[in-house]
Amino acid sequence: MKGVLLVNTGSPKACTRTDVKFFVGAMLSDPKVMTVPDWFRPILVKGIILPLRQFSSTAHYSLIWDHKRNISPLLYNMQQLAAKLEEQSEMPVEVAMRYGEPSVALALERLMEKNDRLHEVIVLPMFPQYAESSYKTVVDWIGQIFFQRPYPFRLKIIEPYFNHPAYINALVESLKPYIEQDFDKLVFSFHSLPLTHVEEAWKKGKEFDYVYQTKETVRLVLNQLNVDVRKTRQVYSSAMGRKWLKPGLDETIQSLAEGGAKNIIVISPGFSVDNLETLYDVGVRAKDLFIKHGGTRLDFVPCLNSRDCWVDAVQKIIS
Repeated sequence: MKGVLLVNTGSPKACTRTDVKFFVGAMLSDPKVMTVPDWFRPILVKGIILPLRQFSSTAHYSLIWDHKRNISPLLYNMQQLAAKLEEQSEMPVEVAMRYGEPSVALALERLMEKNDRLHEVIVLPMFPQYAESSYKTVVDWIGQIFFQRPYPFRLKIIEPYFNHPAYINALVESLKPYIEQDFDKLVFSFHSLPLTHVEEAWKKGKEFDYVYQTKETVRLVLNQLNVDVRKTRQVYSSAMGRKWLKPGLDETIQSLAEGGAKNIIVISPGFSVDNLETLYDVGVRAKDLFIKHGGTRLDFVPCLNSRDCWVDAVQKIIS
C-alpha cells in the first residue's frame, strides 16, 4: 500500500504576534534560507529582523487570515487538497510543513494510523521549481526525520514539476477565464532568490537552475494560451537585498501603471497553494500600488490550491 505526503513551507499556528514571530524566526534560522555565516545568523534574525518584522508581518497575516475557520489559508487549502486527493486516489494522504505544524513526524505517524501496511510513501514538495530555500530544505529535512527511526516503508521523493504537462495544463485552465477579457499585461511573479543561490545552481545544470525553470514554466503556459510574449512580464517578489533576482514585483507594477497600463493580470506559478506572498503581496499590496499610480484593475489569479484540475494534475505527477 502506498501513501502520499504533501509538504509545504508552513505558516503561523495562529494569527498572533507570538506565533508569527515564532514561525518567521524558525524559517529565517534555516541556513538554506538565510545564507549568512552561522555565528551571525542568530544575531541577524533575533536581533534585527524579528524585532522589525514581527508587527508588520502579523498585520499582513491578519489581512489574509481565514478568521472564520481560524486557520491560515495555506494550511486550509493544503488540507482540502489532501482530502480530495485521498478520495480520488484511494491512498492515504497527509499534509506536513517544513516549519511549524503539522510536522513531518506527525504526518508520517498519521499515515501509518490510516494504513499499517504502507510499503511506500510518495513525498510531493509543493514547489514546482527547484530552489535550495524551498525544495531542497524540505527534502533534506524529511530525510533527517525519516532516518531517526526505522519506519516500515520507503520514501519516493517527487522531483520539481516545473514542466510537467499536468501542472502546465492546470495553470492554463486557471488563467483562461482571466485572459478572455481585454488586458494590457500578464505578469508572472516568482519568489526572488539571492544571486549567489542562482549562480551556484546554474553551474549544476538545468535540474537545479531556478531561473531556467521559471522561464520554462512561463514559455510552456504561453504556448498553450497563444499569448504574445510582448504582452507579458516576468518578475520576482520578496527580495531581501540588492543582490537578489530582479525586476521586482512592486517596481514593475508601478512602472506599468505609470506607463499607461489600465488592466493587468498577475499570477504566481511558483506557488501551488496561496500564502502570504500571494494573498498579501499580490492580492493586497500590488493591487493597491497599481491603482494608486493610475491603474484601473489588477486581477490576481489565485494559486491552484484544491481546484479539481489541480487534484487531477497532482495524481498524475505523483504517479
